[in-house]
Amino acid sequence: MSVVGDYYGETAMYGPALRDDDMDRHFYWHKIQVRVISVLWAIFTVCWAIMNIVVFVQPFWIGDSNTTPMSGYFGLFQYCLGGATPTLTCSGRFDDFSSIPSDAFRASAFFVFFSILMVMIVIILMFPYFCLVYIDDRRDVSKPPSRAHVVIMIVCGVLLLISALCMFLACVIYPAGWDNSLVAGLCANGAEKYQQGECTIRWAYILAIIGIFDAAILAALAFFLADRQEKLAFASHGLINGGPAAYGMGDRASISGRSIGSKRSFQPAPLAPEPTEAYNYHAEPMPLDRRTYQSKRRGSGAGSQISSSGAFYL
Repeated sequence: MSVVGDYYGETAMYGPALRDDDMDRHFYWHKIQVRVISVLWAIFTVCWAIMNIVVFVQPFWIGDSNTTPMSGYFGLFQYCLGGATPTLTCSGRFDDFSSIPSDAFRASAFFVFFSILMVMIVIILMFPYFCLVYIDDRRDVSKPPSRAHVVIMIVCGVLLLISALCMFLACVIYPAGWDNSLVAGLCANGAEKYQQGECTIRWAYILAIIGIFDAAILAALAFFLADRQEKLAFASHGLINGGPAAYGMGDRASISGRSIGSKRSFQPAPLAPEPTEAYNYHAEPMPLDRRTYQSKRRGSGAGSQISSSGAFYL
């Protein structure tokens, strides 16, 4: 090992480079996490859209049971009722509000339709979002980051919150229509507002309730991704206006082998200080005062004589 290595140690020589590599790995690990979560968020958002459509079109919010006088079931706008025969007669269309039996059912159908509309807008916004993320990943880190994809994700979070709120309102308003005469004919005399009588809650209503929590979680995840994306973008940009980079990367973080905020990715360890002249063993000896030299020789005993010129003889 060299003298510098002995004096400072191997960690001092190679520590800065190792720390930069660790920060690179730390940065890219969080970047991969954000990308994976973004893909999962997109997949579950599409699933939520499918759930919304199924809940909207399927007429299985409440239905008959073993104790109801006849068979049948009700949805948001469509309902099917039977009589003496097992054949069911279905009625109700969303484009014809007068065919929907209850005002509460109409309001619930409208809110679910609006929830679907919000989710569809989110799905459309996914395409420019991922395109902007792809472009930002290949951006020169010396250039300021773009916040367009962050803004899109925030908008998606707001739209998902509205979607969750609409589904919640639909689930709350829907039981207010159970006092309708058609519902009472199926569910017997015990049917009234928020009382289903002899009828049972069907799977579409349960799926709608589950969807409320799903949409709320997706909205929270969208806001989380927007925050992470913004911090990663500014961390890759490095020092901003002379301040440390965001995301805790510090002023030593390096991206793609380049130090953030500087033009060098590796700062060499300081060398050992040059020896002063007093410790330079190859330098000429410092002359001694002649009188001091002679006084030392007089006190050292016999066996030598000191000449006036300072030379001595044994």
